[in-house]
Amino acid sequence: MCDLYAGVDNQLYSRSSRSLRLQGHVTSISLENRFWDLLQQMADEESTTIPQFIGKLYSEVLERYGEVNNFASLLRVACTTFLINKTTGSISLQTA
Repeated sequence: MCDLYAGVDNQLYSRSSRSLRLQGHVTSISLENRFWDLLQQMADEESTTIPQFIGKLYSEVLERYGEVNNFASLLRVACTTFLINKTTGSISLQTA
């Protein structure tokens, strides 16, 4: 079983950083390459770019909660939610 996961190309879990503008400020986000790939898919489904998609997500979280804590972790959870929703065919916003 673990061979399936252990055999993953190490490029997929290597981190890379990207600079983008959020709320008028330039920032850098560091994520594993697999998550950047998923964010690209998510942006494609919204017919937008990754920076535009991330900017919109950031703005919506800020509007909803008044602050954005640990944004990189939020992006990872958004990616896994995207995969779960694709697999189940439904929208799941459940909490643990």
